[in-house]
Amino acid sequence: MGFLGNLFGKKQTADTQSNVESGQPKPVGPKEVQGVFILTLQPLGDSFKLHEQIIAQQRSRGYSISLNCISKAGVTEKLDDEEFVHAKIRKEFAKLGGDDLIARTEAFPCQASSGNSGKYFIIFDRP
Repeated sequence: MGFLGNLFGKKQTADTQSNVESGQPKPVGPKEVQGVFILTLQPLGDSFKLHEQIIAQQRSRGYSISLNCISKAGVTEKLDDEEFVHAKIRKEFAKLGGDDLIARTEAFPCQASSGNSGKYFIIFDRP
């Protein structure tokens, strides 16, 4: 029960309490990847391979990967249509939700081994 209390902020540990009292910020670990969304111009033949490359790249940047990381892939001609992309992310990753979902998302270009190009989006946990 203590774990769930800590998870939902109902119980402060001694370390957290001492940080609050001393005015020091809470130590922050590496960001955690909670979702990966791949959008390409053509259907991916092997999205798993590209997903694995993306995960390896995020780990090399020092990010941890959530055990419940959600991965989705889609095809669109609207890679540069920010409103469309944001709507897709909100729909596909509603489970990770909140008003700050887009603020926690970073975009990167990608290219599959087949030459298919696109973008991938990493959804991080809340700070």
